[in-house]
Amino acid sequence: MNWVYLALGAAMLILGRKFFWLFTGGIGFYVGYTLAPKILPNQSDNVILIVAVVLGLLGIFLAVLVKSAAISIAGFAAGAYIVYSLLTMISFNLGNYYWLVIIAGGIIGAILAGTMFDWALIILTSACGAMLISTTLNLSFPLSAVVLVVLFLIGLIVQGNMKSKD
Repeated sequence: MNWVYLALGAAMLILGRKFFWLFTGGIGFYVGYTLAPKILPNQSDNVILIVAVVLGLLGIFLAVLVKSAAISIAGFAAGAYIVYSLLTMISFNLGNYYWLVIIAGGIIGAILAGTMFDWALIILTSACGAMLISTTLNLSFPLSAVVLVVLFLIGLIVQGNMKSKD
């Protein structure tokens, strides 16, 4: 499944703002594929994949039909994912406050997505794409942080240039 995460991360990194439905579908797929084994233990890989695909399609459906709700939901999911991944990457132990910090990241992501749509999309999709790629590569901490920052900056530059040409 690593190649799927790498491809999804690259697509989010470069085309996230342009193809908003890809971002919401990608976040839905990733959340489903990550959380389904925890929510549905002892299920086959096929069941997990089906759950992930259904959540991805739900994200696309929301993006197309109910754009404002999809923006907030995707912003929340992206913000929570970014905070969760960063906490995991740096092995920061928050004890009982772990989920509270992740939810706070989600709320910040939803607020950003709702108030500054284009730039929020650029920032969130660049961050999610960079995070997805860097975590999939399984690099050690100092190197993974450097890769994360470089990919994030590449995403910001590429999508920012694409936005200025629109």
